[in-house]
Amino acid sequence: MVKLQDLQVPEEVFENSLISLHLKCMRTYGYIVSSQQRNKRLNLRKGAIFTASFAVCCCLIFIKISKGFASLADGATSCATAFLYLSTSIATANAFFQRTRVVRMVTFLHEDITELLRITDAVEEMMLSKTVKYLRIITILMWTPSVIAGFIAYIDCFYRSVFMPETVFNIPEVLNGTAQPILLFQLFPFGEVYDNFIVGYLGACYALFLGITAIPCWHTFVCCLMKYIVLKYAIVHKRLKEYDLAKFSQELNPEKLRTLSEKDLLYWHTKMCEFCVTHQLKLRWFTGELQSLIRIPVFSDFIIFSVLICFLFYAIAAGNPSNMDYFFIAIYLFVMSFILWLYHWHATLIAESNDELCMGLYSSPWHKFPISIQKNIRLMMMESNTPLIMKAIFVELNLKTFIDVVRGAYSYFSILRNAGLESEDTN
Repeated sequence: MVKLQDLQVPEEVFENSLISLHLKCMRTYGYIVSSQQRNKRLNLRKGAIFTASFAVCCCLIFIKISKGFASLADGATSCATAFLYLSTSIATANAFFQRTRVVRMVTFLHEDITELLRITDAVEEMMLSKTVKYLRIITILMWTPSVIAGFIAYIDCFYRSVFMPETVFNIPEVLNGTAQPILLFQLFPFGEVYDNFIVGYLGACYALFLGITAIPCWHTFVCCLMKYIVLKYAIVHKRLKEYDLAKFSQELNPEKLRTLSEKDLLYWHTKMCEFCVTHQLKLRWFTGELQSLIRIPVFSDFIIFSVLICFLFYAIAAGNPSNMDYFFIAIYLFVMSFILWLYHWHATLIAESNDELCMGLYSSPWHKFPISIQKNIRLMMMESNTPLIMKAIFVELNLKTFIDVVRGAYSYFSILRNAGLESEDTN
C-alpha cells in the first residue's frame, strides 16, 4: 500500500525550470500531489480514475476493431488510434504503479541540480538555459500535432452536432454501412460498440482529451529526466576539465588559491576527486532508476510502433484513404517515430556523455598533482570507461536500434506489399 507521504512532492520542486510544466500536469492528472495541496487523497483518487479510464477507452476501440472494417483504409486510423492508446495505457499504468519512484527521482533531481549550481558561473547558467529551451522545443514539437489533430476533430464534431445533427447521431446507419461516421467517431468508434450518448459521444470526446494531454506529457517528461542526466554530465565534465577548485567554496578565490599551503591544496585536490566519484555514482543511480521506470513502456513501444508503422505504410499503399485519413496517418507516423527517437537519441547522448567524462579527467592538469591524487584520477578514469547503456528489458536504447526499427518496419511493409501484389496477379 502506497503511503500518502510517499507521493508528496515539495512545493519548490514544482518551480524547477527543467520539469515544472510536466510536474504540474502530473499533479493535475492526480499522479502526485504537492506538499501544500489540499484534498490530497481526493486528487490521488482522480489519478486512479484517469488511469482506469485510459484502459477502458483502449478496450472499447479494440472491441470495435475485432468486429472488422469494410476496407483497410476505413480501419487504418482506428487501428492506429487503438495501438497508440494501448502503448499509452501501458505507460500510464506503469507510471501509476511507480509513482513513488517518480516522486523520488524528481525530488532528487531538484535537490541535486540546486546543490550543483549553488556556486556557478555564466557558462554553466547558459548550459542550463539552453537545456530548458531545448526541452521547451521538444515539448512543443510533441504537443503541436496532437493539439492540431484534436482541434480538427473537436471542431468537426461540435459543428456537426449543432448544425448537422443528423450526420452525428446516425449509429444505426453507420452499422448498416449506409453512412460514414464523423471524424471523432472514426477515431473513437465507441458508439458502434455501445450505442449510448454518454459512452458513444461524451466518451469519445473524453478519450480524445486524454490522448491530446497524456501522450505528449508523459514522453516529454521522460525526455526531461534524460536531458537532466546529459546536462549534469556536461557540468561535471566542464569542472573536471577546468579543475576549478573555487566551485567548492565562495572563499576560494584565485588569490587565496595561490597562497594555499601544500597540505590545504592536497585537501582540495581530494575534494575534487570526491566530487567526481560522488556525482558519477549519483548519475549512475539516477540512470538506473530511470531505466527501471521506462523499460516496460519503452519495450512495448518498440514492438507496437514498429508493427504499426509498417501497417500504416501498407494502408496508404494498398488502400484508398481520403485526404483527412492521409493527414491523420501522417500525424500518427510522426508521433510514433518522434517518441521512439526521443528515447533512443537521448539514451545515446547519455552514453556519450559518460564516455566523455574520462576525457574530462584526462584534460585536467593531473600531471601537476601529487602521486596519490594521480592514482585516484587513474582509478576514476578506469571507472568512467565502464559503458553506461540504457536498456528496455533486453533492447538497447541507442540510435542504431532506432534505425533498425525503421528499417525493420520498411522491410515488413515491402514483404506485405509484394505479397499483396502477387495475390492480385494470381487472381
